[in-house]
Amino acid sequence: MRIVILGGGFGGLNSALWLGEKLQDSHHEVILISDKPEFLFRPSLIWVPFGSRKIDDISFPLSSTLEKAGVQFILNKVEQIFPKDKKVVLQDQTTLDFDFLVIATSGFPDYESIDGLKGNTSSIYHREDSLKTKERIESLKSGEPIVIGISQGNPGPSIAYEFLFEMDAFLKQNKIESLITFFTYEEELLDLSAEKASKRLEKHMEEKEILYYCNVTLEKVDEEKIYLSNGKSIPYSFSLILPMYRGADYIFNSNHIEHENGLIIVNHHLQSIKWDNIYAVGDAILIKDMPMLKNGRAAELEGHIAAKNIYSQLQGEPPKEEYQDSLLGLMELGTDGGMFMVKYPTSKLASSFFEWASDGAIPHLMKIAYEKYYMWKLS
Repeated sequence: MRIVILGGGFGGLNSALWLGEKLQDSHHEVILISDKPEFLFRPSLIWVPFGSRKIDDISFPLSSTLEKAGVQFILNKVEQIFPKDKKVVLQDQTTLDFDFLVIATSGFPDYESIDGLKGNTSSIYHREDSLKTKERIESLKSGEPIVIGISQGNPGPSIAYEFLFEMDAFLKQNKIESLITFFTYEEELLDLSAEKASKRLEKHMEEKEILYYCNVTLEKVDEEKIYLSNGKSIPYSFSLILPMYRGADYIFNSNHIEHENGLIIVNHHLQSIKWDNIYAVGDAILIKDMPMLKNGRAAELEGHIAAKNIYSQLQGEPPKEEYQDSLLGLMELGTDGGMFMVKYPTSKLASSFFEWASDGAIPHLMKIAYEKYYMWKLS
């Protein structure tokens, strides 16, 4: 049988490696398709705009890593999926049959979801975004107001907090005097994480004298100001605002795939709710009854779950692995080091949680160590 995996990020690569190694001596075929030739360690993109990392430091070629695991690599872009016919059509019009499919092509910032946001904010979601943002940051001057925020519906808010504290550190190091304003739709700072983390973030905001607004929505943006639901209109020269996600274009071109704004609707086994041979992982998914934090660790876990469930089906058994939302995060705090957060359900119904948070130099060093270990392990 042929297993096709779309996407070479955390979810797709981990699915491919697990299945490739497990099925290497079998008659089954594992293929990964990506429109990028390399794996990019996206959690470290936060450092690229500030000169702490170069893209080459946090990327490696997919082909050699996949080859070692017995996985075929195809460098191409997906144009369309035909789930009923079990076919994937690529940009060069090549058609590929599949028995199982893993969709792991990530989510993309939906700038058009907010009036005026597209073209009026910077980004660090992808390689090119981070490099453009680096150029913009290097041109900042004293007195230019800065706005950093999280608009309603964004499932990966920690990026904005990291960028906020890195920006604060950059301004201090370069003696640039500019006011930073932060906003979020969350009721409390990073409220999808542990409560203890929210309290620690409040402390750091107050110590750094950063003005912030919680529980607000972004109504619109123009070339000079952002407009919030609390009536505030905030001027900016530089902004970085995280919008909600949308799925890849090919999802919209594909009939009979259940999705919302291109995000695949899956069950707790990470199967499509319509097709039991199609899985989706990473930023590109929705589980209807479960709020989900999106980050690299979650995508890695989901990739392994999808791979193990496919393996069960290959053995003639039903899927066994289920996704449980949890948090294990390392977040940068600029001049204050970093923060380590844990939040994990202690019951099957997730009615209670174990949570813990710590900040300082050690979490910062842990984040660096995690990057180095991950790059070494996979490359």
